[in-house]
Amino acid sequence: MTRSALLLALLLTVPGPAWAQDPSSAQDGSMDQRASDGPAPDGRVPDATRLPAWAPRLTAQVSPAVAHLGDPVRVVLKVRHRAGVSVNLPLQLELGKFSELSRTQSTRQIPPSEKGGFPEAEQTFVVELAAYDLGRLTLPPVEVTALGPAGELVTLRTEPLTIEIQSLMRNEPSPRAKDLEPPVPVFQRTLWLVYLLAGLALVALTIIVTLIVSRRIKARRDALRPPPPPTPAYVVALERLSQIDVESYIDAEQFKELYLLLSEIMRQYVGRRWGFDAPEMTTAEVAESLQRARVQRETLDEIVHTFEAWDLVKFAKYRPDGDAARQALTVAEKMVRSTSLLAEMPPQPQEQKSHGPA
Repeated sequence: MTRSALLLALLLTVPGPAWAQDPSSAQDGSMDQRASDGPAPDGRVPDATRLPAWAPRLTAQVSPAVAHLGDPVRVVLKVRHRAGVSVNLPLQLELGKFSELSRTQSTRQIPPSEKGGFPEAEQTFVVELAAYDLGRLTLPPVEVTALGPAGELVTLRTEPLTIEIQSLMRNEPSPRAKDLEPPVPVFQRTLWLVYLLAGLALVALTIIVTLIVSRRIKARRDALRPPPPPTPAYVVALERLSQIDVESYIDAEQFKELYLLLSEIMRQYVGRRWGFDAPEMTTAEVAESLQRARVQRETLDEIVHTFEAWDLVKFAKYRPDGDAARQALTVAEKMVRSTSLLAEMPPQPQEQKSHGPA
């Protein structure tokens, strides 16, 4: 533990050896460098033969060499070393005007290429950078530390790299402000929906007003239109009399019910025929009303005599036979036909002429 702490302190305090770079490799963004013990006091790069035999070999590639503002620039560091050598990339890199976006690390084992060779490994560090300044920018040397089998510490570093960062503006490198454009409407009011709703509302209002006016006109016409003439009393009486099944009453011996029905029909007919409330009157009151209506004596006597005969069955428990019941219905039909308004109408002049003596 004490030895590891001492080595880490030396790494942080003592500058390591420098790397030499072929000037031709800096033009295409790739480097193949050798380690050294470090720069001499006068700034010259010392001889690479002074590095230990286990010193790793570092290669660096950068792509693209020309990038746009904010685009990622990929720096790939490959360190090939003997087995047992530990290689590390510092957590904090001195990148100048570049910013680190991400980094990845991978290791590949390389078997010995010849008899008696040492097994090797290739460690790859991929660092993505981005620049937010324009022009030819310099990426400072990137350091990689290596710890030998006996605890020796060697620092490998790349040469500074020049990367050109271009702008996306068309008139670069002399940018100028673009001419003012007219304002672009972000929100534009459309009134077609309002017009559509207003049109639908107008159509609905027109339909409602038309219906109201047409109903009022129809109601006024119905009020002014005279009601249909009432069905004549003799038509109603004859229809009701024709619906009576006399035989069923006779078979059931329901004579009282039959005479009550006949009396009701005939009293309604007499009342409507001469204009008084006959159903609510006694037979005597009906006779008086007929006298006031100036009905012929023969007709009056026939009506009163028929009503009195029927009263005997209704109230006096008189029991007629079947023939009498059939005769009562026949008498009622004959009375209606003989006293109807059509029977009392005088013949027209043409009829009198056609039926007169030749």
